[in-house]
Amino acid sequence: MLTVVVWWLWMEVIGLAALPLAFHFFGRLPDRGYAFARPLGLLLSSYVLWLGASLGLLRNSVGGMLFSLLVVAVGSLVLYRRGRARVDASPDAPTGSDPGLLDWLRANGRLVLAVELLFAGALALWALVRAYSPELTTAGGEKFMEIMYLNSIGRSDYFPPHDAWLSGYAISYYYFGYVMIAMLTRLSGLPAHLTFNVGIALLFALTCTGAFGLVYNLVKGFQKDAGHGTRRHRPIAWGFLGALLVAVLGNLEGFLETLYSARLVPEGFWRWLDIKDINLPFDPNLAPSLMPARSGWWWWRASRVIHDLDPAGNSMGVQPIDEFPG
Repeated sequence: MLTVVVWWLWMEVIGLAALPLAFHFFGRLPDRGYAFARPLGLLLSSYVLWLGASLGLLRNSVGGMLFSLLVVAVGSLVLYRRGRARVDASPDAPTGSDPGLLDWLRANGRLVLAVELLFAGALALWALVRAYSPELTTAGGEKFMEIMYLNSIGRSDYFPPHDAWLSGYAISYYYFGYVMIAMLTRLSGLPAHLTFNVGIALLFALTCTGAFGLVYNLVKGFQKDAGHGTRRHRPIAWGFLGALLVAVLGNLEGFLETLYSARLVPEGFWRWLDIKDINLPFDPNLAPSLMPARSGWWWWRASRVIHDLDPAGNSMGVQPIDEFPG
């Protein structure tokens, strides 16, 4: 719980640092970029750290991370003030047509509260899910690699980071995404084996708020252009639905596995759907169960749901990688 709270606090700081910048650059959106401030702040502060450490200008340390965050906050505020100065100096802009950041926050308290509750709730929910399954072994070798990346990046003064599996060499793989999680790990003062799963929860929470912001802006923009009242479309409710559809219902393969294992749908349906491993007749040696009982990494099938066929209609040996939402 402490790890989740600390990460939430740091993401609040990072989001606030980039909020003036988001407000300025997403000024044409109904939410003024509020839902995108956190990922924007994390992206920019991590990029400043990565660039500085790659050029030898910054150390990959807590001090370097705080400096990177300060650069983003100052740059964000400067660009916002310059933008406000241009708006105020424009003779064509009606008085009060474009409120400042603080005025906008006061006028849009429901939206702000919705985004904050969604982010905090999604972060806590997925951290709870991972708390019941925190191990790395069931996910195969990639997560072993990822925990190595977090530890290696955290112990490297400059970039590219050292490769813990090949002494004397640097990591020869794309690693910027791990810099983001490693940065929050160092700032929180907690070890990587505790923050690894909270990092996964953070990706889930940012996906939720990003989807919320996208759908909210689409509905609110349509509502404004069409001249409909707020009660008819309720953009905040549609935003929550968008987050649910993208982050939770975007991957139904686990649900399909349960239906298949419980034998609640006839075999003909599975032949028609044609997802490998569940397009076969039911195994008479296995009893119906709500928990998928077939051998192997059944959950990995979600990354290969497309069953590719050759021109003769035969199954291809290698299926395209479609992956699944984080």
